[in-house]
Amino acid sequence: LGQAFEFDEPDFTMTTGRQPVIPEDSHVRLAHPDLNSGTRILRRGYNFTDGSDGFGHLDAGLFFICFQRDPVAQFVPLQRQLSRSDALNEYITHTSSGMYACPPGLGAGQWWGQQLLEG
Repeated sequence: LGQAFEFDEPDFTMTTGRQPVIPEDSHVRLAHPDLNSGTRILRRGYNFTDGSDGFGHLDAGLFFICFQRDPVAQFVPLQRQLSRSDALNEYITHTSSGMYACPPGLGAGQWWGQQLLEG
Protein backbone atom coordinates (compact mmCIF):
# COMPACT_ATOMS: atom_id res chain seq x y z
CA LEU A 1 0.00 0.00 0.00
CA GLY A 2 2.91 2.27 -0.60
CA GLN A 3 4.56 1.94 2.80
CA ALA A 4 7.25 -0.28 4.35
CA PHE A 5 5.49 -2.14 7.19
CA GLU A 6 2.09 -3.74 7.79
CA PHE A 7 0.89 -1.18 10.33
CA ASP A 8 2.18 1.96 8.56
CA GLU A 9 -0.54 4.50 7.82
CA PRO A 10 -1.77 4.08 4.23
CA ASP A 11 -0.96 6.87 1.78
CA PHE A 12 -4.23 7.61 -0.01
CA THR A 13 -2.63 10.32 -2.15
CA MET A 14 -0.11 7.98 -3.79
CA THR A 15 -0.78 7.29 -7.48
CA THR A 16 0.66 5.16 -10.21
CA GLY A 17 0.08 6.89 -13.49
CA ARG A 18 -3.28 8.56 -12.97
CA GLN A 19 -4.74 5.82 -10.77
CA PRO A 20 -4.57 5.72 -6.97
CA VAL A 21 -2.32 2.98 -5.57
CA ILE A 22 -5.12 2.23 -3.09
CA PRO A 23 -8.31 1.98 -5.21
CA GLU A 24 -11.28 4.23 -4.46
CA ASP A 25 -13.45 1.18 -3.70
CA SER A 26 -10.92 -0.57 -1.45
CA HIS A 27 -12.01 -1.61 2.03
CA VAL A 28 -9.04 0.09 3.68
CA ARG A 29 -9.86 3.42 2.01
CA LEU A 30 -13.60 3.30 2.67
CA ALA A 31 -13.18 2.28 6.32
CA HIS A 32 -10.29 4.59 7.22
CA PRO A 33 -11.14 7.34 9.78
CA ASP A 34 -9.42 10.03 7.68
CA LEU A 35 -12.02 9.46 4.97
CA ASN A 36 -15.00 8.88 7.31
CA SER A 37 -15.31 12.11 9.31
CA GLY A 38 -13.06 10.55 11.96
CA THR A 39 -15.34 7.56 12.60
CA ARG A 40 -13.40 4.81 14.38
CA ILE A 41 -14.30 1.37 15.66
CA LEU A 42 -12.10 -1.33 17.13
CA ARG A 43 -12.58 -4.31 14.85
CA ARG A 44 -11.05 -7.73 14.39
CA GLY A 45 -11.71 -10.68 12.12
CA TYR A 46 -11.27 -14.30 13.16
CA ASN A 47 -11.09 -17.13 10.63
CA PHE A 48 -12.98 -20.35 11.29
CA THR A 49 -13.17 -23.76 9.61
CA ASP A 50 -15.82 -26.23 10.78
CA GLY A 51 -15.28 -29.05 8.26
CA SER A 52 -17.88 -29.69 5.57
CA ASP A 53 -21.61 -29.03 5.62
CA GLY A 54 -22.84 -32.52 4.64
CA PHE A 55 -22.98 -31.64 0.95
CA GLY A 56 -19.21 -31.57 0.59
CA HIS A 57 -19.01 -27.77 0.84
CA LEU A 58 -16.43 -26.33 3.20
CA ASP A 59 -18.01 -24.65 6.22
CA ALA A 60 -15.53 -21.84 6.72
CA GLY A 61 -15.52 -18.10 6.97
CA LEU A 62 -14.71 -15.07 9.03
CA PHE A 63 -16.22 -13.95 12.32
CA PHE A 64 -16.10 -10.18 12.64
CA ILE A 65 -16.28 -8.46 16.01
CA CYS A 66 -16.14 -4.75 16.73
CA PHE A 67 -16.40 -2.43 19.68
CA GLN A 68 -17.65 1.15 19.68
CA ARG A 69 -19.26 3.61 22.07
CA ASP A 70 -22.28 4.43 19.90
CA PRO A 71 -23.37 2.02 17.13
CA VAL A 72 -25.71 4.60 15.57
CA ALA A 73 -22.96 7.24 15.30
CA GLN A 74 -20.09 4.88 14.44
CA PHE A 75 -20.98 1.43 13.10
CA VAL A 76 -24.09 2.30 11.08
CA PRO A 77 -22.50 5.12 8.99
CA LEU A 78 -19.36 3.08 8.40
CA GLN A 79 -21.35 0.00 7.37
CA ARG A 80 -23.49 2.09 5.01
CA GLN A 81 -20.36 3.43 3.35
CA LEU A 82 -18.90 -0.06 2.97
CA SER A 83 -22.17 -1.52 1.66
CA ARG A 84 -22.36 1.06 -1.14
CA SER A 85 -19.06 0.44 -2.86
CA ASP A 86 -16.60 -1.87 -1.04
CA ALA A 87 -14.90 -4.12 -3.62
CA LEU A 88 -14.88 -6.92 -1.02
CA ASN A 89 -18.70 -7.12 -1.15
CA GLU A 90 -18.40 -9.44 -4.14
CA TYR A 91 -16.83 -12.05 -1.86
CA ILE A 92 -18.97 -11.87 1.28
CA THR A 93 -22.25 -13.37 2.40
CA HIS A 94 -23.69 -11.91 5.57
CA THR A 95 -25.37 -14.62 7.62
CA SER A 96 -26.10 -13.10 11.03
CA SER A 97 -25.30 -10.32 13.46
CA GLY A 98 -25.93 -9.21 17.00
CA MET A 99 -25.35 -6.25 19.25
CA TYR A 100 -24.34 -6.60 22.88
CA ALA A 101 -23.71 -4.08 25.63
CA CYS A 102 -20.47 -4.35 27.61
CA PRO A 103 -20.80 -2.38 30.84
CA PRO A 104 -17.68 -0.69 32.21
CA GLY A 105 -15.94 -1.79 35.40
CA LEU A 106 -17.40 -1.04 38.80
CA GLY A 107 -16.53 1.88 41.03
CA ALA A 108 -16.99 1.97 44.80
CA GLY A 109 -20.67 1.59 45.69
CA GLN A 110 -21.79 0.78 42.12
CA TRP A 111 -23.69 -2.27 40.95
CA TRP A 112 -22.98 -4.15 37.71
CA GLY A 113 -24.52 -2.36 34.72
CA GLN A 114 -25.45 0.77 36.68
CA GLN A 115 -23.69 3.21 34.33
CA LEU A 116 -25.20 1.48 31.32
CA LEU A 117 -28.75 1.35 32.65
CA GLU A 118 -28.87 4.69 34.46
CA GLY A 119 -26.90 6.58 31.83
